[in-house]
Amino acid sequence: MTCRTASGALWRRPPRRTFCSEAARSRVRGLVSGEQAHVRPVVGAEKAAVDKQLREGERSTVVAQDAVYSVEANQVAANNPIEDYYAAGKCVPSSAWLFGVFDGHAGASCSRHVASRLLDYICASMLRKHLDPGAQMPIEQRLQWLFSSSESRLPEIFREQHLANVQSFHRAFLASADMSTVRKALQGAFLALDEDISNGAMPDREGRVSRAHAAVATAGSCAIVAHIMGPHLHIANVGDSAAVLGVCGANGSWSARQLSREHCTDNPDEVKRIRTAHPAREANSVLKNGRLLGQLFPLRAFGDVRFKWTAELQNVVLSPIYGKGATPPGLDTPPYLTAAPDVYYHRLTANDRFLVLASDGVWEWLQPETVVRLVSDHMLGAQTLNPYQPGQNMTLRQIMDDLNNRKAGVAKRPIDENCATHLIRHAIGGTTGTGGTEMQYRRLVESLQLPPGVARDVRDDMTITVIFFDQNYLSDVGDKDDTS
Repeated sequence: MTCRTASGALWRRPPRRTFCSEAARSRVRGLVSGEQAHVRPVVGAEKAAVDKQLREGERSTVVAQDAVYSVEANQVAANNPIEDYYAAGKCVPSSAWLFGVFDGHAGASCSRHVASRLLDYICASMLRKHLDPGAQMPIEQRLQWLFSSSESRLPEIFREQHLANVQSFHRAFLASADMSTVRKALQGAFLALDEDISNGAMPDREGRVSRAHAAVATAGSCAIVAHIMGPHLHIANVGDSAAVLGVCGANGSWSARQLSREHCTDNPDEVKRIRTAHPAREANSVLKNGRLLGQLFPLRAFGDVRFKWTAELQNVVLSPIYGKGATPPGLDTPPYLTAAPDVYYHRLTANDRFLVLASDGVWEWLQPETVVRLVSDHMLGAQTLNPYQPGQNMTLRQIMDDLNNRKAGVAKRPIDENCATHLIRHAIGGTTGTGGTEMQYRRLVESLQLPPGVARDVRDDMTITVIFFDQNYLSDVGDKDDTS
């Protein structure tokens, strides 16, 4: 993602689709930039309606295990139905925490299923050295769900085949000598799920194609997953979502460390990879207008078999369902698309305070530095939302320090207790430095009153998961744990 504006400024990445009328875009642009000075005040009932709508998708929980202290998530729809999903769980035998954000396109079918299925594959690919010998259990019981915006229990039509697929992948994983690192295990899990999505759309022995499986395979999904085991953090990314680490230095200054790179034409390495993989005669057609074959913005994704299968296979399998026009023009040397993730490793330290996973709908409006500033301000101000309770055995000096911190936090007291909601409020409504809270509410009213589907004309679905780290654990573990 490209971030070039000054920290704290309202920032929008150039829009990727232009469906809306110029009048609608102009109205929203004016409100976002604060150009419309003469707008009526927002009444209390409107503010209450905005707050309710923003908070409908909230999830939060205190984990307090190893590096993960707590997790907060939320999402707001623009599409109808929403095409974004989030999921969180734990692999019980390895004590690895898994958090994912899944951004769908061409419908919700693929992203919903990836959100429901991918964590099972990751649990099936845990390295032997990371498994607790005393916690042996069947593959289907390894994943302990924390929460998910999708149905964690798959529909009956997918359930039995999904279990068979995961078990088959697990056997292949154990037999592979190459699966020796977390990076390779995550890559294997992503690719195995994508292959199973593709195979699920194939005709059965009687030549019948399941429309439900075809819907999953022809839609697409980006995915970004955080794998946290002790102080070891791996980020696996496919597509244009992003992970940003909030780091607090010794002097109290904050910085944003991006732990992923989006797979789109803004990434020169990705453009080179695509062009190198196909003949020189396709140099002008493989990427057109910033899109794969002139159609698809993300250059890696689950599903999207129209960019992976040959034209002949699509004529046999997909044309009877979707018509012959479904095959992209210029499909000469498929596959053009992969679900192989880039995997980034970072060893957490006590300076690493939180991790933000978000779909591209958020990054279109907020830059990473702004997100880190908003979260750090929320952390300081949120402590004032509840009555102060001193801890046991605290000295008077420690209590006074706490009270002074709370006093400083009063000025940053947030409207929302959930940090993900706080970020979405500022992504849609703009920072309060531009017109104050009143203007922010006006922008929110203008945007949120648009029904899902119509709202997609001016913004995308927004999904955020914020993982807060346990500073005591990270301070204590130091360099003692070298198993990654």
